[in-house]
Amino acid sequence: MTETIKTQTSAAAAKTVETAAVSRSASSSSGTGAGLQCQRFFSRPGVSPYDEIQWERRTASIVDSKGNSIFEQ
Repeated sequence: MTETIKTQTSAAAAKTVETAAVSRSASSSSGTGAGLQCQRFFSRPGVSPYDEIQWERRTASIVDSKGNSIFEQ
């Protein structure tokens, strides 16, 4: 038994994850299921999701209360 649910809210997303977990455990316990199946929603086939992000370089630094650099990356 598998349900397909498209979600827009976090509550609906939690329900989808819960439904998927129940579906997976039901199919794996019998040993005859095809496994968990998910529809592609946020990415495109053949394209890395990281290539879809517009990246920018930044400097990360941690300073103490006196302004001395403790860590910089």
